Amino acid sequence: MLELLVLALTVMQEKASTFGLQINWSKTKILQVLSSSSSSTVQVADGHVEVVDAFVYLGCMIDSSGSSRGEVLRRIGLARSCMNMLERRIWKSSIRLETKLRLYQTYIVPVLMYGCETWANTKYLLSRLDASDTWALCKTLRIPYTRHVSNAKVRRTTGCLPLSHLVTNRRLRLFGHTARSSPRENHHRALAACIRQVPPHWKRPAGRPSSTWFRAIEADLAL
Repeated sequence: MLELLVLALTVMQEKASTFGLQINWSKTKILQVLSSSSSSTVQVADGHVEVVDAFVYLGCMIDSSGSSRGEVLRRIGLARSCMNMLERRIWKSSIRLETKLRLYQTYIVPVLMYGCETWANTKYLLSRLDASDTWALCKTLRIPYTRHVSNAKVRRTTGCLPLSHLVTNRRLRLFGHTARSSPRENHHRALAACIRQVPPHWKRPAGRPSSTWFRAIEADLAL
């Protein structure tokens, strides 16, 4: 399969060169899925392409396992960095609480929740997400960890719902948009294939089933 992919990339390079275009092989990645290959790079045309287990595409991390764990933890880290950058001038300033909360919803939450409608969450990831949100709200309220203020009181003071609720809402909106699309669209056909029963000869692999986006949708609809 890797040989076919290398051949396809070579053909793409040849076709692009006829239009005066050049592929940047240093920015090109090959995602390794269920492969035992130990090669870290492959030769394609006149360049080397890195073989990876995960890479960032359009701002989101795509993992070979299909899990959202790496992306969620990465988003939490980015949001915490943004919070720390604004700590002196915003969170520790004397501006009104309503303004601080509006700034938090405008600048921090989008960083934390980018692409959340495609996440295949587990309870652990949702708890980490809500914990990060509560930590940020405590910073906004200037509450030190030594005060031992309950999460419920922080929510009552700020009037902010847990971000896990927002994840569920956005995921269901994407599901509804996909389900209402034309049956000729590829995303609609992919969703229909997930809803249909599996072939009779198919057997589930041994071990605990992995968390998928469709299983997350089923859990959201069961609430």
